[in-house]
Amino acid sequence: MTDSHLAPYTTNLSKAQGLVSETMELLPLWQPGMSAADLKNIVKQTGALGRATDTRITDIVSRGFAQRYLIEDGRPATWLKRLVEAGLNRSAVHQILFLYTARHNEVFHDFVTGVFWRKALSDTGEVTKEDARDFLERATASGRIAPRWADSMMERVSRYLLGTLEDFRMIRENRHGRRQAQPPVIMSETALFLAHDLHFHGVEDRNIPVHKDWLLFGLMPADVISILEKEASRGHLEIQNAGQLLRIEWKYPDIEQVIDALTH
Repeated sequence: MTDSHLAPYTTNLSKAQGLVSETMELLPLWQPGMSAADLKNIVKQTGALGRATDTRITDIVSRGFAQRYLIEDGRPATWLKRLVEAGLNRSAVHQILFLYTARHNEVFHDFVTGVFWRKALSDTGEVTKEDARDFLERATASGRIAPRWADSMMERVSRYLLGTLEDFRMIRENRHGRRQAQPPVIMSETALFLAHDLHFHGVEDRNIPVHKDWLLFGLMPADVISILEKEASRGHLEIQNAGQLLRIEWKYPDIEQVIDALTH
């Protein structure tokens, strides 16, 4: 039986995985106010995305880029475009793309937080297709996949979970041909962006360190507080932490000023 507050997983990942290079190619083409249909037309006119078929362009633009970055009146795309144009560290940009990809694909979010990090910290540090398939089988048993996907789709999504990790360079083949985990270390710019994004979405100060998005980077609440204290020492915010009481004084009134601080 599905928990009432947990929506069933979708198969969107089978149409659009990490799309890191594709997103970096689309951001310069996209302009604020442009719809997914507009962007598809620009892609076809300019020959962007190489020799991608019309179906593939639709998957990349409509099922990937648009659903991740054209939400909330296109604000994520606007912010990413500004960050890229201002020269933000490319690794930080990729981490923010990873964040949005995981948020939109909850099956990937939960696989990263529930399986990837456990395997990354194991003795072997390997992540296998069996790990992905077992995760999907458990999700089926718990009601997150309902009705049950066909075996062929279970197989595809298992592959694409691993493929998305590869896209974000979180796994690589070792000399034995096995997928070795490369746990990401959150960058200061990513942490500052994420903290403010949660704040501007109405998350209370005391709930920010326990938000599940930090788990994507393997961070526990104490780790998050330590990161926020470091950002406070750099003048980006002020933090008061007294046991159960956590109060943050936010220096920047909107995400645009956060972006300015990150890129200057």
